[in-house]
Amino acid sequence: MTEAPRSRRRYRRRKKRSRAAGLLSVVVLLILLIAGAGAYRTFGPETETIPLEELFGVSGEDAAVLYQYQLQSAEGRVRDGEYYLPADWVQAILNQRFFWDEEENILVYALPEEVLTFDGSSAGTKGQKLLFTEGERAFLSSELILRYTDVRIEGFTGDGISRIFVEETPESDQVALSKNKGALRASPGLRGRVVRKLEKGETLRLIPNRWNLDPGENWTRVMTEDGLTAYVHNWHLKDGEERPVENRFSPVVYSHLRQEEPVVLGWHQVTVRAANGNLDGLIAEAEGLNVISPTWFSLRGNEGEFEDFSSADYVSKAHGKGLQVWALLDNLDESVTLGEVLKRTSVRRALAENLVGAVKACGADGINVDFELLRKDAARQYLQFIRELSVFCRNSGLVLSVDVPNPAAYNLHYDRRELGEVCDYVVNMGYDEHTSGDDPGSTASIGFFRRGLTETLEEIPPEALIGGVPFYTRAWTVSGGEVQSRALTMEGAQNWVEEHDAGLNWDEECGQYYAEKESSGGTVSMLWMEDARSLELKFAALKTSRAAGVACWRLGTETADVWKVLFSSFLK
Repeated sequence: MTEAPRSRRRYRRRKKRSRAAGLLSVVVLLILLIAGAGAYRTFGPETETIPLEELFGVSGEDAAVLYQYQLQSAEGRVRDGEYYLPADWVQAILNQRFFWDEEENILVYALPEEVLTFDGSSAGTKGQKLLFTEGERAFLSSELILRYTDVRIEGFTGDGISRIFVEETPESDQVALSKNKGALRASPGLRGRVVRKLEKGETLRLIPNRWNLDPGENWTRVMTEDGLTAYVHNWHLKDGEERPVENRFSPVVYSHLRQEEPVVLGWHQVTVRAANGNLDGLIAEAEGLNVISPTWFSLRGNEGEFEDFSSADYVSKAHGKGLQVWALLDNLDESVTLGEVLKRTSVRRALAENLVGAVKACGADGINVDFELLRKDAARQYLQFIRELSVFCRNSGLVLSVDVPNPAAYNLHYDRRELGEVCDYVVNMGYDEHTSGDDPGSTASIGFFRRGLTETLEEIPPEALIGGVPFYTRAWTVSGGEVQSRALTMEGAQNWVEEHDAGLNWDEECGQYYAEKESSGGTVSMLWMEDARSLELKFAALKTSRAAGVACWRLGTETADVWKVLFSSFLK
């Protein structure tokens, strides 16, 4: 009577424990399933699809622009099946020779022998507009861009999101087939959102990693045939192959009018017409001089007008002495704001036509453009004027040279590389290292001069380079913390040394004689001498660099021994 109840109680306890254990197992299993699902959501492959509007950052009529497969802030347009890119972006990124004149709503493109203009009525081969405007902005058609630019442009609109791919034309594409189904992802890794499904047998272009992006381990960035960029795991890809890219673009070639013999140019400062009568005296001892550049033309105001001291008699006399005449145009008058003068196409054209007309009328051989203190915001207009002027000069058989300051971070916008291509000569003015308003120092130390040659030759070929040297120096005084200076001729510098009873000491680092004198009142006078010895180092540097010539500022301020040194160290 007592055992049975105990057995039943033990059975009931075992049954309860079994139920509890089973329930616990179910709870643990549920927890594991929930945790596993959470872990899968956190660490498993992402299944969410990224909207194309988000992928490309555009919607509606706007078209995303990808340059070298990188999304740009600029946006294009699609009209009547044609793809258009903003003119300012094209000029800044693809081809700086496109010039949009927002004042006159004209697009200008200068070829070596022709200046082309386009406006809203210009039509392409299929009748589509070559450009259109939205407000002050212009958009250029892909057809127009491809005429003059070595790029590949591909456009896509089929899925409702327009995008334009632009890249420097490659020699070939690396492509591969997908060997199985998978996912194209917006970023490398399984957690990257899905761009779309990858089908077996798709042809994928393998995108070159020009931007040093990190694709992640075992992932490759690709472009699909329907214009999507995405990442794909390498195990989806078969071995790639190269496919040649047809390129029918022919770059323009600029011809140049350059002398076989070295150029030895001397600037003749002409500020009044009567100064033209000084030619004989200036060149009497100038052995080796073969080009003279009188400062005849000077811009006045902002409408393209210029002062003109040109003289046919001067040119005839110079030719009789075996000299070419390259007439100089400057922008030194205070009435001139260069960016304002050159921003309008009609003014640039009139200036170029009138300038070339004046040069041809007097029989001169070329033009030397000396636009100084060029502001960065006027560089685009300046370069366009030089391109257009080069067309007029080339078609008229005139030599075109331009003067640029010694290279420095603040004047790189002169764009010596472009000038060296469109002009016959670039004159690097290797002086004004220290000038009025600066602390005391050399006008042109040999290190400064050599650096100018070296850096300029990184952008232009030696046959286009003329090195400018100074026939002057500056005398400096420092009194009570105030610095003053004045320019001296070479003879004037010698007189300064005698007047101050200052001893000359050769400064090896500057490559010049240095003199210093302190007065009883504490005023310190200093001078870095420019003479035959210092110029000999500069002439030798020009010869070593294989420069095309030398230009001397200015005739009449040198001593006679300079010409003998020039002949022995540069021309011989």
